[in-house]
Amino acid sequence: MRKVSGEREDERSDLGDQAYRLLYREIVRCRILPGQDITEAQMCETYGLSRSPVRRALALLAHDGLITPIPRLGFHVSDISLVTIRQIFEMRAALEGVAARACIGRVDVAALRSLNRRYAEGANAGQHGMMDVHNQMHHMIYAASNNPIMEKVLNQLLDQSNRIAYFVSKVGGRGNEGSDVTLDEHELLFAALEANDAENAATQFHFHVRESEQRVIAALLSSRYFSDLPIRIHSDASVDG
Repeated sequence: MRKVSGEREDERSDLGDQAYRLLYREIVRCRILPGQDITEAQMCETYGLSRSPVRRALALLAHDGLITPIPRLGFHVSDISLVTIRQIFEMRAALEGVAARACIGRVDVAALRSLNRRYAEGANAGQHGMMDVHNQMHHMIYAASNNPIMEKVLNQLLDQSNRIAYFVSKVGGRGNEGSDVTLDEHELLFAALEANDAENAATQFHFHVRESEQRVIAALLSSRYFSDLPIRIHSDASVDG
């Protein structure tokens, strides 16, 4: 009986992890929107899942900070605020600089350039899934840093950045259009890595992330729906020109 019980527990845990990955992806890709209120029953019905896996998934998502429990009512999907955007990109810029230094001599620059060509060509052709290709470049650099703790944190921050980018697309803000994507966008980063120039690599990665931040904020502010968006603007927030 112990063996059977253990197998059932493992199965429930696996189903919970599958539900978590599904709902995590739905939130990151803004199919479940920021500011939305959700319930356990709603998630079960929408995604055809049973209560136990959904309960586990929601607990993990709350731990990630993607949702907030509302006693006796359900959960609130975390809002996007201009301050939060700044904090996410500030942390990414700092840590990607550290990762860039650490991956010198470890990362395959030729493979990065190959992914960059695929990303630019696909984006310009309007192909789907190009954000995933873009992310692969960052994942390679994070992994090559040889620091699993930093890699995990950076992957989480990248997911948060992606959530913001998907939100921009949802609300009609003008981010990068296909015609805006060029091979040169990442070439300075790759050249610094290829030259084994740790300080320049850190500087280039830091600049690249902060430039992405400014692009995202400008896109949100330009959205024709901006005044109706579930975006909180704190009194201490400042938006650079």
